[in-house]
Amino acid sequence: SMTLLEKLSILADGAKYDASCASCGSTRSSNKGIGANSVAGICHTWTPDGRCVSLLKILLSNDCVYNCKYCYNRLENDHLRATFLPEEIGRLTLEFYKRNYIEGLFLSSAVVKNPDHTMEQLVLSVKKLREEFLFGGYIHLKVIPGADARLVSEAGLWVDRLSVNIEMPTPASLHWLAPQKKEITIVHSMQQ
Repeated sequence: SMTLLEKLSILADGAKYDASCASCGSTRSSNKGIGANSVAGICHTWTPDGRCVSLLKILLSNDCVYNCKYCYNRLENDHLRATFLPEEIGRLTLEFYKRNYIEGLFLSSAVVKNPDHTMEQLVLSVKKLREEFLFGGYIHLKVIPGADARLVSEAGLWVDRLSVNIEMPTPASLHWLAPQKKEITIVHSMQQ
């Protein structure tokens, strides 16, 4: 069984491919002077009033049922798979927050089993974070296209920001690179 830190290493690394924030640090070494560039799994975003907010950027899971050609987490890619439990996401977020590493959470996921199952786990994670862990910080959640509209609506009750990945600019490119995904599904999720 995988430890929480092993899962964090895998799922923070997997999240770096998800478009989310304006800044995700750099790979520059900082061996002189003070200050550090980004810790793995931490990115930054800006609130509507212009404040910079540090976010823990993780995936719920990288264990995807889709096989999109462009995606690192695709089904056929041979790499370590991991999935957080909602409880683990809560504990990690709170521990990072208490250590003053972050002010919020960016949470996305590969599609585990199906869109509804994945969205249920995402909703459970953010609801638990708010109700049980009493986390009042910023949360940005990625919607899973094709998930039931009621799950997406419920997610919106618990987070500060919802977004949906467009994936590809045209139906033809989507069909070629991600044949399991449909343009209409993505558009409906974005409209909601």
